[in-house]
Amino acid sequence: MRILIFGYGKVGKELRALIHERRGEVPELSDVQIVATVTRRGISLGDRDAFVADEPFSLDHLEKLKPDVVIDTASANYETGEPSLSLYFRAFELGASVITTNKAPLALRFWDIVERARKNGATLGFQGTVMSGTPSVNLLRVLPGSRVRKIRGILNGTTNYILSRMAEGIPFASALAEAKQKGYAEEDPTLDLNGFDAGAKLVILSNFAMRTRLTVRDVKLEGIVNLKEEDVAKALREGKKPKLVAQSDGKEATVRVQLVSQSDPLYSVDGVENALSVETDVQTITIRGPGAGPRQAAYGALSDLILLKRGALLLP
Repeated sequence: MRILIFGYGKVGKELRALIHERRGEVPELSDVQIVATVTRRGISLGDRDAFVADEPFSLDHLEKLKPDVVIDTASANYETGEPSLSLYFRAFELGASVITTNKAPLALRFWDIVERARKNGATLGFQGTVMSGTPSVNLLRVLPGSRVRKIRGILNGTTNYILSRMAEGIPFASALAEAKQKGYAEEDPTLDLNGFDAGAKLVILSNFAMRTRLTVRDVKLEGIVNLKEEDVAKALREGKKPKLVAQSDGKEATVRVQLVSQSDPLYSVDGVENALSVETDVQTITIRGPGAGPRQAAYGALSDLILLKRGALLLP
C-alpha cells in the first residue's frame, strides 16, 4: 500500500513514526510504503524523517506517484477547505482513498466529499477529525443497524480546560492564559472560545451518525465568551458545572454552555478531556478520552489505515 502524507507538521511526523513503530506488530502495516510527504514548501519524495523539498507540489504528482491512500494532516482552512478539498477530489478520481485529520473540508462539504468517493469506488477515513484517537467516529462504525437519535458531547479541550479552572475559582482571563502557556490553546483561540471548533466536529458526527446534511454554518454557536464568573459560582452552589456541550438530534445542532448536574456523564469530564454520548433506539453509550494532541491525532489516522486494510472503513 502506497501512502502520501499531505502536511508534515507534528501530526504528520507522529504518523510516520507510528507506522514505523507498529509495522512489525500490526500485520496490516507490513506492506505500507510512504512514497512522499507534502508541505507548503513542496514535495519530499520517498520516506524521510527530515523534510527535504525536492520540487513544488502539484496535483499531477498523484498521477505520477499513484498512492493508494492520501493522508491529510494539514492545517484547516474554514474559508474554502482548500487545498485539501481539491486534493481529495483528484485522489478519488485516480481511485485513491483519503484519510484525514483535517476537519475543515468535511465541516464545509461533507456529502460532496462522500459522494465523490463513492462515485470513484474509493473510501474515506476521518476518525482523527473528532476526539483524535478516542474512537468517536469509529464508535459509530461499530453500531450497525442502530438508529442514532442524539449525539451530545464535550468536543473541545481548550474550553473544557478553561471552564474546569473557572469551576476551581480561577478567573476566565487567568484560565485562558494558563491554557496558552500549557499549549492547550492557540495564540488566537477564537475558534475554540466561540464554539466554532466544536461545531465543526459536531457537523461531522451528525452527518455521519444521522445522515443530516449540515455544514458548520448551520450550527447555532454560543461559545463561552459571555459566561461570567458569577454564573459559574451560582451553578456550583446548585451542584452543577458549566460545560460547553455540542449536541444534535438530527433536526437542530447547537454548541452552547449547559449547566450539567452530577448525574450527567459529562459532569466529571474535566481538564482537556473530551467525551461523547451517543443515544440510539437500543442504548446510550458514553466514551471519554483525550481530544487533542499530535500523537493522538496521528493514531486516529493510523486506526483508519488499519481499518481500511481490513475492509472495515465503509462510507456513510
